[in-house]
Amino acid sequence: MKTKKEKIKALEDIHQLHQNLSGLLEPTSRGTYKVAFEVKDNYNLLNNIISLLEVCAFALDGNGMLLMPSNQNATKEDSVCRVLELVISLLPDSQMHFIDRVTEKLSGSDNEI
Repeated sequence: MKTKKEKIKALEDIHQLHQNLSGLLEPTSRGTYKVAFEVKDNYNLLNNIISLLEVCAFALDGNGMLLMPSNQNATKEDSVCRVLELVISLLPDSQMHFIDRVTEKLSGSDNEI
């Protein structure tokens, strides 16, 4: 049986490991977590989104069963819905808004010259 000192030392070691943890989950101020991944550029982001949508189309067309054996209770539609929700969160809204605004500004400045 571990002594109290050994238990405290083990907890301190775990705490130190936790402090150095740099996983995918980043805590937010709302008590939730944010997950981030790296892409090379907007084109790479777009290709990732397209791939996720292609997987959904493949799953829904009836030719493939993509459910893991450990997840047999989930329906194909439930899994696709989760992926589609992920895709929606990945859509580059702010980049698209920025490009639209820049295009507007450039179009306006071309007409004034």
